[in-house]
Amino acid sequence: MGWRLLTLIAVLWGQDTVKKPWRVEALLGLQAAQTALSNWQAGGQNQLGAGLQGHLKGLYARRRYTFSVDLSGQYGVLRVVPQRTYRKTQDFALLVMQAERSFQEEGRVALSLLADARTQWAPSYAYVGDSVVKPATSAFLAPLYGQFAVGLRYRPVKGWSLVFSPLSGRVTWVRLQYLADAGAFGLPPAERDSAGEVVRPARQALWEAGGRFTSRLALTPVKGLQVSHFLDAFGSYTQRPWGPVVVSQLQAAYALRKWLAITLTQQALYDPRLPRAQRLQLLTSWSLALTYTMSP
Repeated sequence: MGWRLLTLIAVLWGQDTVKKPWRVEALLGLQAAQTALSNWQAGGQNQLGAGLQGHLKGLYARRRYTFSVDLSGQYGVLRVVPQRTYRKTQDFALLVMQAERSFQEEGRVALSLLADARTQWAPSYAYVGDSVVKPATSAFLAPLYGQFAVGLRYRPVKGWSLVFSPLSGRVTWVRLQYLADAGAFGLPPAERDSAGEVVRPARQALWEAGGRFTSRLALTPVKGLQVSHFLDAFGSYTQRPWGPVVVSQLQAAYALRKWLAITLTQQALYDPRLPRAQRLQLLTSWSLALTYTMSP
């Protein structure tokens, strides 16, 4: 009797697994580089570098309802010899969640709820020569940029969705109080007396209301090549200058072998409320990486 019951449970579980509306995809890449010199007359410096990048996507689709979770991140370090100092070469984390209800099954137009969060994994420091200047100029959740929006989604073609959100919100949260007091990342600074001492600490969060446009693209133009792009533009109704604050992230991976791929990561950030020299930030990274891909 017992084995019959276990057999029945296994059959029902297998049928339920087939019908599950969830789809999960993941990509994990590891990259490394080394330069070793000995009596090299052309010059150079010994160094060792390593990086880790990942992309995890979960999609739930059933009738007119869809829900997606997209997490991507990258972290890299460089060790310079003989100074024995480690410096970051890349560092970001982005989480995007989206829920939709189509007006028609497999329709191009849907009601959309969108939320995302962006931060970094480890502290960043300034350097003077080989010395590290503390405290950190940024860190995990310092800052954290969070956004949420309600709007309409339009899908021109499969794999590309556009969301128009006239009602949206944005928060900038700085976990470290000394950065908030300094007015970092667009926050109003703390009140200080004539001696420079803090009289009233700054608020660690800045809330804004505004309008938002978002584009999400995921496609496979040729076999072995996966391309994803996230574009977000936010205009504030409550802060000056109003914007727009623009975030762009491109990730592309071309599989040379099942376990080897060429990857490209490019980020562009523009915030008109930061000091002029800091408004536009760019990051481009090429790598030949060992990869592990999981898909249904």
